[in-house]
Amino acid sequence: MNDINPVAGYALIKAKSSRKVRLSVIGAAMIASGVMPANADSLSDILTGGQLSLQMRPRYEFVQQDGKAYNANALTMRTMLGYSIKPRSDFGATLQFINVSNLDGQKHYNDTGNGLIAYPVIADPSLSAINQAVISYAGIPGTALKFGRQIIVLDNSRFVGNVDFRQNMQTFDGSSLENRSLPHTTLFAAHITHVKGSYANYQIPVGSNLQPVRVDLLHADFSPVTGLDLVGYDYFYQDLSVLDSSANNISNSTAGLRLHGASPISERAKLLYTAEYAKQRGYAGGRAGIDARYLHFGGGVGFGSLYARLDYELLGSNATGTYGLQTPLATKHSFNGWADMFLVTPGKGLKDEYVTVGGSASKLNLVASYHDYHADYDSTHYGTEWNLSAVYPLEKQLTVSVIYAGYTAKDGVGANYPGTLVPNVDTKKTWLMLDYRY
Repeated sequence: MNDINPVAGYALIKAKSSRKVRLSVIGAAMIASGVMPANADSLSDILTGGQLSLQMRPRYEFVQQDGKAYNANALTMRTMLGYSIKPRSDFGATLQFINVSNLDGQKHYNDTGNGLIAYPVIADPSLSAINQAVISYAGIPGTALKFGRQIIVLDNSRFVGNVDFRQNMQTFDGSSLENRSLPHTTLFAAHITHVKGSYANYQIPVGSNLQPVRVDLLHADFSPVTGLDLVGYDYFYQDLSVLDSSANNISNSTAGLRLHGASPISERAKLLYTAEYAKQRGYAGGRAGIDARYLHFGGGVGFGSLYARLDYELLGSNATGTYGLQTPLATKHSFNGWADMFLVTPGKGLKDEYVTVGGSASKLNLVASYHDYHADYDSTHYGTEWNLSAVYPLEKQLTVSVIYAGYTAKDGVGANYPGTLVPNVDTKKTWLMLDYRY
């Protein structure tokens, strides 16, 4: 293993087990009762022949937000340590711990649970948890089965993702099946009972990051040629932490189609395109008025390592402007600007028109984007935003990133930013981050 140089002398993990990882306990019993061999030498071979994984990600985040008495400063460390055993009789297992620690000693930010509301939100509370605890089975041809706490990322994570940007990753308790028996086709289904969520999603009860749900995911991906994906999906989300049909219950079903690809137009150039449509309706006791559509149309040109594209994304509103399409399981930071102003879609919906340019030079990866936001219901102008990022590999397993998000509001309109009573305020965020992976 290479020397770890981001933060010297840091204690790796003080992970405590979650009593609610029921499927992991069941999986451990399966191993003890028959999956693992009784022979000590074979058991030793399985354990010593496995694979260790480690990530250390120290990060500084600065937030300046109108309406707050103080600026927010957070110096945090994410450490993830995992081990996957050597598969035997088509069974495998992975156990991974996650720890998020505040390296500053004092907190100068609202981590969504510490009550420091005079500061802007930086949704990276200190915690230790089991990030993954999964039993896998590959004994059926072309099929992979997983049971337990696991990472699930579908497509571009617009509806289902792992929220990897936040220091506390989102994972799911449940079972999943992936089948690749048909040519050029991947079928995926999952049943989820709990979400170990990132606090950045803001739908999880205060004081807990384990949300009881009943979620069923159906997903089919057909890729007839390299670079082209045609996807159909149907997602059913029931929030069991909300037991009535109040405004907080956003239980919904979302069905859609997605076309995404890159087609060569010359030896070095390619045409980039995306087209997606989805319909969201109320489901399993969800609040009244859940009825919205999702649209994403975009395209551009790539030339070598450079690209430029123009996109339009709509998270629609219902007919009365009281409900905007929600994505409670998504990696929300990746969409609608990195300032995270629209983690909760406004009741009037959201139209996001944005241009993105990016490319690589001498290993330095640069991305810049500009967003213009309006309401779907009445075209109210919410504001605009610039996003800039630079990522550079210091060595094979270590990268450094500098990221900026600057949101300029149209005062007095739009959605309330979580953690403030003032709607739609100017917000600037800067991140400096190292990422070591083994």
